[in-house]
Amino acid sequence: MTPEIRKAALRAAAKAALVLAVGCSGGSAAAPPSNIASGADPTPPPPATCEAHLSSLAVVKVGQLADDDPLHGRNDVFGEVFADVAARQDAHTQECCAEVLADPDAASKPHRWECCSALASVGTAQPFACTPWGPPCPPAMA
Repeated sequence: MTPEIRKAALRAAAKAALVLAVGCSGGSAAAPPSNIASGADPTPPPPATCEAHLSSLAVVKVGQLADDDPLHGRNDVFGEVFADVAARQDAHTQECCAEVLADPDAASKPHRWECCSALASVGTAQPFACTPWGPPCPPAMA
């Protein structure tokens, strides 16, 4: 390690330690959030379970997608897809879909094809559960 790199690493570590110790506000005391002052629970509500979250999203048939939808006209999308593009690309939706499709029994999961299209909409590599030639047959080909 060259002396210049060592100095830069030490300087970065010192800055990180200072920010963690003092904070970004420069050490000035701020008023507590109103929900803490009022005695309310300061923790946010837990996210909905994946099954509840995915079930709450509206779905449409592939042929009913809007012309400006990124999945419109793609030949690698089957059956039904999540209707809302923003919900389809939401981080929680992506995490839940990755969890559903990582399950060895993903072929029998209720949101299999919707999740395949959600992952395809953000360019994520398709898991094995999204291959149309494996059983069961995609809804569009049945």
